[in-house]
Amino acid sequence: MRKFVTLDGLRGIAALSIVVLHCYRYFGDLTWSSAALAVDLFFVLSGFVLAYAYEAVLPTGSWAFMKARLVRLYPLYLVGTLLGVIEAIGAIKFGVGSVAWSWSKFWLSLPFSILMLPAPADMYPFDGVMWSIFLELFINATWALFWRPLQSTRVLIAVIVIAGAGLSLSCVYWQTYVALGTSWGTLVGGAFRVAYSFFLGVLLFRIHARWVLPRLSPLVLFIGLPMVLFIRLPPYAQLMLALFVLPWFVLLGARVEPEGILDGLARQVGIASYAIYAVHKRFYALSYGFVLIFLHIDLQRLVPLSGIIFVLLLVPCCLLLSRWIDQPARRWLGKRFRTQGRALRKAGA
Repeated sequence: MRKFVTLDGLRGIAALSIVVLHCYRYFGDLTWSSAALAVDLFFVLSGFVLAYAYEAVLPTGSWAFMKARLVRLYPLYLVGTLLGVIEAIGAIKFGVGSVAWSWSKFWLSLPFSILMLPAPADMYPFDGVMWSIFLELFINATWALFWRPLQSTRVLIAVIVIAGAGLSLSCVYWQTYVALGTSWGTLVGGAFRVAYSFFLGVLLFRIHARWVLPRLSPLVLFIGLPMVLFIRLPPYAQLMLALFVLPWFVLLGARVEPEGILDGLARQVGIASYAIYAVHKRFYALSYGFVLIFLHIDLQRLVPLSGIIFVLLLVPCCLLLSRWIDQPARRWLGKRFRTQGRALRKAGA
C-alpha cells in the first residue's frame, strides 16, 4: 500500500498555516490573508486519499466506511472539545475568553458537542474549527450512500460542477468565501464548499495516473503552499484559488515523494496534522490565558517570537497526543465497532 508522503507534508503545512492565522496574539493579525483556504486543501486531500483507500470497497462496506471515519475522527475531536470545556469553565470564572460563556450556554451546548453535533446557537463553541469535521462527515456519508451513481465519472463531474456553482453563488450572496460553513447562516454554502473539494479530490485520484504532469520537487510544493495561502485576496479571488489552484498541489504532490530529512519531516508533520488542527485553538487560548492571568505577561508583546515558540511546542505535543491518545483510542474503538478488515486498515493513514 502506497503512502503519499508529499501529501502528508502538504496537509501538515496547511494545518500550521491555520495555526498562524488563528493564533493572532502570537503571530500578529493575519486575518487579511487567505490562509483559511487551507481547509479547502484538506477536503481535496481527504477526497483523494479516501478514494485511494475505499472507492473499490464501498460497494461491500458503506456502513463500515462510516464507522471507520468516526473511529478516525472522534478521539481528537473529543480532546479538542474537552480542552474547550476547560477553557469555557475558566472563561465563566475569570470573565475572559474567545467566546462569551454562561452556564446556560455551557450546559445547552455540551451534549451536542460530545455527540459531534452542532449546537443550537454557535455551532461548535467548545472548538470552533470542528464545523469542518461535521461537514466532511456529512459529505462522507453522502458518498457512502450514493456510491453507485458516483462510480460513474460523468456523474461525479456533474456533482462537482453543481457544487462549484452552488459555492460560487453562495460566495456572491454572502460576499465572503472563507466564512462559508462556519455558522448556521452559511451552512448550505459550507456544504457546497466541502462537496466541491472532496469530490474533486475523488476525481483527481481517478485521473491523476493518466495525466502527464511535470515532476516538481516536493520542496517547491512545500514552500509554494504557504506563499499562496498568505496572499491577500478578496473573496472572489479566494474562490478562484480554491476552485482552480489549490487542487494542483494535490495532483502534483501525488506524483513525487520527498527523500532524506525532508521525507522524515513530511511524515512527522503529516502524523501530527489532524491533532494540530483539532487542538491548536484551545492550546492557544489556554496558554495565553494562563500566562496572562497567573504570570501577568502579555505574550502579544513578543510577536512573532511567542508564535515560533508556540509552534515548536505544539508540534511535538501533537505527535505525542497522536501516539499516546489518538492511536490507542482508535484501536479500542476499532475493536469496539468491529472495524477490522483490509479496507478499514487502509483508513488509518
